[in-house]
Amino acid sequence: MGVIKRQTIRGSAYSYLGVVVGFFTTALIMPKLMSQDQIGLISVLVAVSALYAQFSTLGFTNVTARLFSYFRDKDKNHNGFVFLAVVVGMVGFAIALICFFILKPGIVESNIEKSPLLVQYIWYLVPLIFFRMFFLILDTYNKMLFDATTGTFLSDLLYRIGNLFLLIAFFFHWINFTQYVFGYVVILSFPAVYLAGLLIYRKQFNLKPNLEFIQPPLRKEMISLALYGIIGGLSSVALTSIDKILLNEYYNLSMTGVYSISFFFGTIILIPNRALGKISSTIIADAWKDNDLETIDDIYYKSSINQLFAGLLLFILMVTNLHNIFKILPPEYSGGEWVIILISLSNLIVASTGVSVQIISTSHKYKIQTYSQGVLVVLVVIFYLILIPLWGMNGAALASLFSMALASAMRVFYLNWNMKLFPFRLTHLKCVAIGVLAFAIGKIIPVLPFHYLIDLIIRCSAISVVFIGLSYWFNISDDLNLMADKVLKYLRIIK
Repeated sequence: MGVIKRQTIRGSAYSYLGVVVGFFTTALIMPKLMSQDQIGLISVLVAVSALYAQFSTLGFTNVTARLFSYFRDKDKNHNGFVFLAVVVGMVGFAIALICFFILKPGIVESNIEKSPLLVQYIWYLVPLIFFRMFFLILDTYNKMLFDATTGTFLSDLLYRIGNLFLLIAFFFHWINFTQYVFGYVVILSFPAVYLAGLLIYRKQFNLKPNLEFIQPPLRKEMISLALYGIIGGLSSVALTSIDKILLNEYYNLSMTGVYSISFFFGTIILIPNRALGKISSTIIADAWKDNDLETIDDIYYKSSINQLFAGLLLFILMVTNLHNIFKILPPEYSGGEWVIILISLSNLIVASTGVSVQIISTSHKYKIQTYSQGVLVVLVVIFYLILIPLWGMNGAALASLFSMALASAMRVFYLNWNMKLFPFRLTHLKCVAIGVLAFAIGKIIPVLPFHYLIDLIIRCSAISVVFIGLSYWFNISDDLNLMADKVLKYLRIIK
């Protein structure tokens, strides 16, 4: 767990710094500087390009995560692996571009009246798809070189810092909205360029092919993994993107903008889980190669309890401070309370299952992950089609909760049934019980009649002291207690 712990902490630090910057940009600045339509446009561009970019990889990220350990040989340029990745990416982008040109007339026709901004800026999807696709491919490859933090830094922190500077320029009228959108596309595209440059600098980006290395059994396995990767990758992205696309389809960019701002608060809970997943997949893949189930089980349990601890604390802080959150946002964003609650709860459920996704996707049973994701996407689309017309953005959030809870339950059940791996212990119940007590403390404290920041600080402090203190006392997590002991020794509270 040493490598995982170090990179998870570093990756989480980048992610949380990104959240701090993102909080100022998304929660404080964008709603005050931009219309709901403009925010909705940015959300839809990001969501649609994410779907196209994921398809453009043609599932090769799945091949990288599962089989790169067989190619790994720095002296031989990893047997031409980078060449394969680039070729597959270019072919995938060409196919995606053809699909875009075929679908574009229909998109324009359906949005020209209700969402004219989307029609005006639709061409920005082309560079977004290209560069986001290459970032997915290169970031997965870089993770397999035991560097999970660079991608996190680029996608979670640097991109938000760039957006902050763009918003400052927009505030002072140094740029108009058209120039802002152009700059936004540039900062979303930059991570792929930087990562390519970094790999070249490290001499890990060699385009010399070595097709002889790919013998028929390996080729067959790669094709199979890629096909399942297309389905699995698209399913994963669809679960986080299709809600915004359908909200715009059924309503308009304005509702999509309100939903996106509220959705942002709920995603904070998953940040430690994302950082953990990026590095743990490499370790777990190597453990599967050696059939080291003991290491996998240890990672599974520790990831689950640590993520439950972090996610539950963030969930409680979020839900007990809804009144403060909506004092920060402009009045037109009221009504997003249930979006925050439902998205936060769905992400808490996902976080509590630890690295279940990584265990299945890197095992010889990876196809099950694809099957379950495919079924899940069908179900979630059905949920969206039923609930979004009925309840708008609250319906979208409820559909996300149903789908995430169902997917998490299926993964945990399968790992227990097929591999005898189960993440939950009595310790998890203790953690939940402590969380209930901390939640009660947060709700008992009356809303203070002073400035909302004073209420926010007092409420968060009381909840954190109770939750963290009792978790330390009952030794909820060995890793967390070890970190706490180091802090206490540094402060000379304990010897």
